[in-house]
Amino acid sequence: MGSLALLAAVAVGVATAVRVLYNAPFDPLALPARLVPAVGTVAALATGAALGLAALSSDRPAVRVGLLFAGVFGVLATLSGAATVAAAVAIPGGAALAFARATGSPETYFELRRAAIALTFALAAGLSLAATAGIAGSPVRAAGSVAFLAAVTLLAVRAEGDRVALVAGAVAFVGVVAASAAAPYVTGSALLVGFAVVGSPHLLVATAAFGGVAAAVAGLRDGDTWLAVGAILLLLAGVPATPGAATAVCLGAALATLGAEELLGSRDASARSSAADAPDAPEVSAR
Repeated sequence: MGSLALLAAVAVGVATAVRVLYNAPFDPLALPARLVPAVGTVAALATGAALGLAALSSDRPAVRVGLLFAGVFGVLATLSGAATVAAAVAIPGGAALAFARATGSPETYFELRRAAIALTFALAAGLSLAATAGIAGSPVRAAGSVAFLAAVTLLAVRAEGDRVALVAGAVAFVGVVAASAAAPYVTGSALLVGFAVVGSPHLLVATAAFGGVAAAVAGLRDGDTWLAVGAILLLLAGVPATPGAATAVCLGAALATLGAEELLGSRDASARSSAADAPDAPEVSAR
């Protein structure tokens, strides 16, 4: 699961980089026009496969069905525009079902916080896809961008107590602010083309960079592969305004906000319990 998710993150990162370079105003590289949809399709297939694997690995029927809906319809809509409207309903609906069932009824503030962040990602996908599919207007598209960036910002809570991770997030924040101040047109163009950011201030993008980078660094330092890969995937995917991006965001949100026990169920929980009982088992972060 972790390896396939990492491959999906690499594919999404390549697709985003190709889009930005192809549409750059100063033409740094001569890229063939067919390369952009090709790498986008590969990224969608990779994220759909990772979601499908997570679904098949889960012991929870509702989680399995929800993740399968998100993964399958994300791939179908990427391969055929005829499935776009169906995907606009199936992807956020499936993700919301899976996340709600995985978190259940939160009993602590920390569990409630994770559930709220996860469901905000599903909401962002629903708003963004509804607008790009023609179901809703441009204000809804802007609301989807804001919801997504706010959810990524809130990932900073996963880095609580890790000063190195918070400093790394602060550096990312300053970097985005500096780029926006030095070259606002180029920065805005890159955010639009590469990350589908519409109707959102650059300051909110900077806070999202802070939250995503802080969570990714915290995951790397804690040995939490799910958190690290999930946060990186969310940073690379951008606003879920297309079925492929929405599939990547659902996968990233599942990894970054939910634990294996919550998402996969009893089989993985038993394996982790056995590992935790071992004398030399590392301490698991409670963030």
